Amino acid sequence: MLSFDLTTDTELRDVVGLFYGDERPTVEMSGGDGEYSISVDGNPFSVKLDGRSMSEIPPAHRNGRLAKIALYDALSSYTGRSMPWGALTGVRPTKLFYECLKNGNSAERAVDVMRTVYRVSAERAEVLRRIVAAQSGKVFFAPEYINLYVHIPYCTTRCSYCSFVSLPIKKYKEQADAYAAALCEEIRRSVEFLQCRGKKILSVYIGGGTPTAICADALDAVLSSIGRLNVEYTCEAGRPDTITEEKLDMMRAHGVNRVCVNPQSLCDATLEEIGRSHTVDDFYRAFDAVRARGFDINCDLIAGLGSESAAQFRDGFDKIISLRPENITVHTLSKKNGSGIRYERGENSAAAEMAEHALGACGEYRPYYLYRQKRQAGNLENVGFSLIGKECVNNITTMEETVGVMACGAGAISKAVCGGNITRFANMRDVPLYLSRFEEKLSAKLDAIAAAFDC
Repeated sequence: MLSFDLTTDTELRDVVGLFYGDERPTVEMSGGDGEYSISVDGNPFSVKLDGRSMSEIPPAHRNGRLAKIALYDALSSYTGRSMPWGALTGVRPTKLFYECLKNGNSAERAVDVMRTVYRVSAERAEVLRRIVAAQSGKVFFAPEYINLYVHIPYCTTRCSYCSFVSLPIKKYKEQADAYAAALCEEIRRSVEFLQCRGKKILSVYIGGGTPTAICADALDAVLSSIGRLNVEYTCEAGRPDTITEEKLDMMRAHGVNRVCVNPQSLCDATLEEIGRSHTVDDFYRAFDAVRARGFDINCDLIAGLGSESAAQFRDGFDKIISLRPENITVHTLSKKNGSGIRYERGENSAAAEMAEHALGACGEYRPYYLYRQKRQAGNLENVGFSLIGKECVNNITTMEETVGVMACGAGAISKAVCGGNITRFANMRDVPLYLSRFEEKLSAKLDAIAAAFDC
C-alpha cells in the first residue's frame, strides 16, 4: 500500500485545486492497484476503481492516473460537484484522445473512454472528437520541419488578466529599439542554424505583447530578418489601436498572410474595465483594414471577463461570427501568476454559459484545437474555431507537440521534438537580462537544440 503526500505530489494537488482553488482542505490518501482510502477534512472515503479503468490506461501511466481518478471521485462525492474535464488537469486533453486512438480504439470508443475512465463530461468528450476530426491530415511527426516563433514584449497598456512578458511601449520606447536590434540578430542566427541543420520552417508566428505596438521601422527590421517565406505566416496585431495602414502594407510585403485582431470583448464597458485602450468601433475599423488587404484573420474573445454578462458575450460572439474571420479563439479567463487579477476573489459566474454558447453557436465554424490552463473560470478551456480548410497549422502542431519550435525573444521557449522526446529551452524572461546576457543565452540555446536534433 502506498501513502501519497499531497504537499509534494503536484498532480494530486492539481486535482484538489479543481474543487478548491487556492483554499485547500486537509487531504490524506493511501492505497494502490485501484483501491484507495481517502480522507477529506476528516471525512473518510473508500474508492475502488473498476477493471476498465485499470485496462484502458497504459501501464507506464497507470499508477499516477488511477490515483488522480480516485481522488477526483472522492472530492466529487464530498462536494457534490463534477468538473467538465473530469479528473484531467493537464494542458492538452487531446493527447489522451490520440492515445486512445493509437491503442486501436475507434473515435466513438475513445469518447467513451474519456467519459467513463477519466470522468470527462459527454459534451467535452464530443468536443475532443470534433477537434481530432478537424486536425486530420494536419497533425504529423515531421522531424525535418520546425515552427519559428518570435516574441515582441511591448503593448500600449497592460490588461488586467495579462501574464505575458509585456511592457508599455510609451515608457520603454528606447529599450524597444535596442530589443528589436537584438531580436533581429537572434532571428538571423537561429534561421541560419536551422538551414545548416537541414530544417525547413513550417510556419512563422510573431506574438507578444502586441508586435504592432513597436514603431514601423523596428517592425520592418524584424520582418526583414525573418525573410519572405512561402509558409503560414502569422503576426499578432491584437490591439486595434496599434494597427496602421503602413504596418499592414509592410506586413503584406514581407509575406505575412495571417493577422490576429483581438478585441477580447465587443462591450466598451468591459474593455475599459480590463484596461484596454481601444473601443469596439476601433476594432471594426481595424478589422476592415486588415480584411481589405486579403489577410486571413483570427479574432480572440475571452469568456468570463470582469462583470460582463452572458448576454453581452453572446452578442459579441455572434457579431464576430457575422464578420466571418477565418479563425475565432475563445479563451476562458484564467487568473495566471503575474496577472493583475491573480489574487482577486471570485469569478464571473456566467463563464460556463458563455463557453457553452460558443460551442453551440459556432455555425459553419468547427473547433480545431484546444488547451487548458490552471485557475480557469469553471475549470473550462480555450478553444480555437476555424472555417473548414483554414485551420492554423502552427496552433495545431505546437499544441499537439508534433513539430518543434525555434523561439526568439525574451521569455520565448524553444522546443525540439525528437523520437518522442521534447527538449525545452527558455530565453531570459526579463528584457534587460535578455539584452545583457544575449550572446551567452543564444549560444546555450543553439547548443541545446543541436544536441536534441542529434538524439
